[in-house]
Order: sequence, then structure tokens, then C-alpha cells
Amino acid sequence: PAMASQAGSQKREVAESSFDLLHHSIVETFCSASRGPSSEEELDQIGYQVGSKLAERYSKDRAPFANDLEVITFLCKEFWTEVYGKQMDRLRTNHNGVFELQDHRFRSILRLSCAPEQNAGEAAKRFLLLPSGMVRGALAVLGIIATVRAEVSPALPSIVFIVHVKDRTRPLPVL
Repeated sequence: PAMASQAGSQKREVAESSFDLLHHSIVETFCSASRGPSSEEELDQIGYQVGSKLAERYSKDRAPFANDLEVITFLCKEFWTEVYGKQMDRLRTNHNGVFELQDHRFRSILRLSCAPEQNAGEAAKRFLLLPSGMVRGALAVLGIIATVRAEVSPALPSIVFIVHVKDRTRPLPVL
């Protein structure tokens, strides 16, 4: 049993590093090409497609969500754990359709933390385009149309996603 656990851990670590490498390669490929602002839109769109497909897969055996907070909680706990290996660290809301999702140790920008401060913050923003799209895509599949803005905290690798709910594509159940 201990050997099986160790093998599972090594397999997970390989999968995580592969995902990180893929994420970095996609961002570098799109941002190094002289595409201008369209590269940001393309990264967001790729993230949207990936997020929507993953959310559909991870939520297929769940009961319907009762409200927006349940959807966001699912995103912070289950979805984020499946994709990034840990839950979001904090979720805040104003109960009027605005949610703040915080990850204090975002794996995809861990290596950027040691770069010079001014360059690290700017570089980190590029690496948040894909996960922002993933959050937006996951929410869309789960019935919430929203805008998602990612912000880099001065204390890298901490990030914040600010979600503004615009509309719902599914009616909320009557309780």
C-alpha cells in the first residue's frame, strides 16, 4: 500500500509539472508572436474552452446547484483542486453577484516569484489569461455568465480572480 501511494504521488507530480509546462508553453507561444492584443483574447478563449470542458466533466455526477454561491464554491473547492491540486484559499462575496477568489500560492507563477519585482508582476499577468478564461468557461457551463478579472498580488505568487455575475443561463431552483 505504501508503494502504491508513493507511485500515485509521483504520477500526480509528473502530471502537475506537465500541466505547468504546457501552460507556460502556450502563454510563451502566444505572447512571443507579434499578435498584439489578439493573443490575449486567444489565450482567454483557449482557457474558456478548457474550463468549460473540464467543468462539464467534473460536475456531471452532481446534483444541480441551488444558487450562484454553490457554483462558485464548487469552482473553488472541487474544480480548482482537480486542475491545480489545491483549493482556492479564500472566497469572498458581497452577495450582489461579485465574488473574489483568492489563491495565495498559485502554482503557475511560483517560478516567476524570484524574477525582478517589476518584471515578475507584468509576466505574471500574462500567465493569468488562461486560468481566467478557464474560470469563465467553467462558470458558463455551470449556468453563470460572468466577467472574470485576474489580479496579481504584490506578494507573488498570490492572485485574485474577481468574478462579476452578468446573467444566468439556468433558472435557479424554487426552494
